[in-house]
Amino acid sequence: MTVTGTGHRTRHPFVWLAAGLGVVLVVITVIVALRRASSVAQSPAAADAPRPMPAPVAVAETTGEEGTLSIAVVSLGRVSSDIVELRLAVANTAASGSPPLDLSQRFSADVPDSGTIAEVYLADLAHQQKFFVLRDAANAPLGSRDVAPLRAGERRVLWARYPAPAGHDAEVVVHVPHAEPMPNVPVGR
Repeated sequence: MTVTGTGHRTRHPFVWLAAGLGVVLVVITVIVALRRASSVAQSPAAADAPRPMPAPVAVAETTGEEGTLSIAVVSLGRVSSDIVELRLAVANTAASGSPPLDLSQRFSADVPDSGTIAEVYLADLAHQQKFFVLRDAANAPLGSRDVAPLRAGERRVLWARYPAPAGHDAEVVVHVPHAEPMPNVPVGR
């Protein structure tokens, strides 16, 4: 601003221009925000629809002897210095309408261990050791329990805990009953 000799103030034209541009920017921002809000409000199904969780990447895979049971190692990682946790994704790849796969005896034939994956074991070939599922004070396997039948197209993740193999760069073979072994599975940290 400048002051004239008579005490009147005059404004420079760029001040009016800057003020006008500021108002225009505010109006444009409000319009854009309203358009975004209305487009979200018009498609609530897209916003409310649950997004499917991506399947975890398999470290190793095999198929059960019947050909319709897919078994994949999702992870094998240390939960402490002397315990590892194995996570297996099992899926029934049979055509829809096929009878469910009964998994209660699939991973453990012993009646007390029915519904668990107690007979899945790890083998450390480098140290010539086998690692069997850990058990609690009541001698129950530490892991998934009461495994229900698997419907056609269904996928489920099962888990169990084992003693940890020696070494930080250990690799094991995962042995699942009635399926080909899965070799070279790294033990994560």
